[in-house]
Amino acid sequence: MKTAIKPRKFKEKHLQQADAINLADYYCQRLPVFGITIDDTNTMDRDDGIWLVELDNGLLELQVSITDVSSLIPKDSPIDLEAKKRVITLYHTNPPTPMLPSRLSSDLASLEENKARLAITLFFRLNNQGDVESFTIKETIFTNKKAFSYEEVEKILSNPQDKPEDKLLVKMQKLAQLLALKRGGKSGILTQDGYIDEDGNLIKENANAYQMIAEFMILTNRVIANFLATNRVAALYRTQDVGIEDLELAIKTMGHCLVPAIYESSPKPHVGLGLRVYAHFTSPLRRFVDLVNHRILKNFLNQQSSPYTPEELSEIAKIVNEFQVKFKIDKSNYMREKKRAELEWKYNNISEKLFKNLSQNELSDFIQYVAVKIKNGCCHQQDLFTRLLELRRGELQTKDYYYLWFVAGIDKFFDDENVDAVSVLLVKSQLENSLVEYRFDYCDLRKKYFAYCYIDGKTTANPQEDTKKNRVKHKAALAAIKSYLRGELTDKPNPIPPPTVEDFINSKLSGKQGKCDIRDLGEKDFSQLIEFCLKTQFDSRVVEEIRRRIKSLTVKDLYRIWFVGKLNVCLDTADVESLELNAVSVVSTYSQKQNLPLEFKIEYSPSHKQYYAYCYVNNLTHPHPQWDSKKNKAKQKASLAYIKSYLEDTLTDNPHPVSHPVDTSGENLTLCEKQKPKSQDWVSKLHHLCQKNNWQILDYRFVNLNGIFACIVSLELGEKLLQSRGYGRSKKEAKQCACRVFLIQHQLLEQT
Repeated sequence: MKTAIKPRKFKEKHLQQADAINLADYYCQRLPVFGITIDDTNTMDRDDGIWLVELDNGLLELQVSITDVSSLIPKDSPIDLEAKKRVITLYHTNPPTPMLPSRLSSDLASLEENKARLAITLFFRLNNQGDVESFTIKETIFTNKKAFSYEEVEKILSNPQDKPEDKLLVKMQKLAQLLALKRGGKSGILTQDGYIDEDGNLIKENANAYQMIAEFMILTNRVIANFLATNRVAALYRTQDVGIEDLELAIKTMGHCLVPAIYESSPKPHVGLGLRVYAHFTSPLRRFVDLVNHRILKNFLNQQSSPYTPEELSEIAKIVNEFQVKFKIDKSNYMREKKRAELEWKYNNISEKLFKNLSQNELSDFIQYVAVKIKNGCCHQQDLFTRLLELRRGELQTKDYYYLWFVAGIDKFFDDENVDAVSVLLVKSQLENSLVEYRFDYCDLRKKYFAYCYIDGKTTANPQEDTKKNRVKHKAALAAIKSYLRGELTDKPNPIPPPTVEDFINSKLSGKQGKCDIRDLGEKDFSQLIEFCLKTQFDSRVVEEIRRRIKSLTVKDLYRIWFVGKLNVCLDTADVESLELNAVSVVSTYSQKQNLPLEFKIEYSPSHKQYYAYCYVNNLTHPHPQWDSKKNKAKQKASLAYIKSYLEDTLTDNPHPVSHPVDTSGENLTLCEKQKPKSQDWVSKLHHLCQKNNWQILDYRFVNLNGIFACIVSLELGEKLLQSRGYGRSKKEAKQCACRVFLIQHQLLEQT
């Protein structure tokens, strides 16, 4: 795009006026001062010089000298009228277009090294907090002791030597940083990315040197503005007013506002810089506004009326503001076109040497340029480009990866150590308005995070896993990018795989040396494994271990295995009765958990000389009666039969009746009465009591003490744990004893 602002040539009258100037005519009665200048390497017009002196009273004297162009160019003279049209020096034209003839801008009015030049010097006296305690303004003759470049100063500040000039620059930097800290604001600041100037432009190179000079110029401009505003002098003030009277609130809420700074003839706040009043004064060689303000200030100091009427100032402000809008667009177009031309030349002349010599910023710009060409299908050097990238892959930045992956579609560089996939996707979300989301799940058993990364509603087929959340997020993001490039994202990902029995065993035996085995689990851990399997599944190892441990399993465990897991373990063996499993308590637990009525129907058959029993839960029972000469054994058998029928789904409300053959033998009848058990069943009493009160499940634990069994019975009542112990020659006797002791010890006997 062509520029709208064209370079202008000075006419003969302008050149003649400049040639007629003799500096010696103005030297009379001016104070001699000296200092240094800091500018770009190729600067041809030096507006400002600085110097710093430590005073005996502990104060600092900062001297800022600004070239005194207004003494050389009378108002409304040919050069002045031409400068008013040009407004500023244009550096983006080819060649640059100065505001003033080069005789002035690059010579007589420029603060050149070892040359005496007219200046206006401000002498600031500052305390060690950076406060300006006083200042004076004088017309001076300034001699530049050293013309530094920003690059030179930056190197000195990063590695100062034991030299006077290095020490001076370091002191200046500290003062500039203090001034910036006190001022606040959201522009004219140093950031991690570089220096943000007062117009919001980011300067990445030599940021510390730029900040130092800029902060001293901001100080000078604001002090001059305050001085003029306090004395109610109309001038060209630089304002950024957002309509909020409270400056602190305005800075906080609108510090990064898009309201452009403009020129006005009355003072208003500059929110970006965090100042109540501001004016441009420090660049009269490059800005017409500064030249105007010089004339206004000098007339006021000399107690003369302003050289400009209010109408003239309003007209100049309007001209400059309109020019600034045009200039901003023009400069942007120029810089864009210049950059595009440079990139195209590099692309057409690409070589390994050229590629290696690209700076970090140039590399990023080049990657972006080539990525767009690849996307548009007009890149004929993609293979060469990709191969050359291998030479610099360790230097790639977040935005580079975005352009390589999402713009160029290059399926490479995923293993780079410096790649931050999460940040790359953040760039994509910002530039393309894409929706990037993450879903995390933490498995406490495996001590791992599982994560999916969604790009616009789609994600990878499988999750990523890691012990650290930030690492799993990075893995998920990288996996999503890979799948995106390969067209493998899906809106129906596989679920996160559930933990396995092996995971459970390893978690419980994590401190064990060697291979972890299920047999190494303690009773409590194995009980937890049973509960874990109820949520997942019982594998063959767990089932086999249940068979091996069946006699030591608690009532809770058996209840979970048979009634919750519906696992038919050990009930299918012929000698299940010999295992002496407490089936009555298991069924009782089931009835309590399900809040179902439990009833045992036990009768004695004289003809069979045995007891027969049915176990009913919610009026359903097993099809056939269970027989035994002992009443409690018949009850146990009935409980086992109920459990089997529950698992086999053969429960019925109409079981087979018991057949009683007629027995006329009186002996049998007599025997029948004699065989009625007289001892009390303490286990049943305790279970009925628990069922009646809807108490928690009873828990029994047995310990073999050299042929004598100890039974420990436990019951949780709210936050209270009741326990009792009993002994016997068999588990049965020990259990009866424990239940009896429990009822007596805890004063529950009267409730049975």
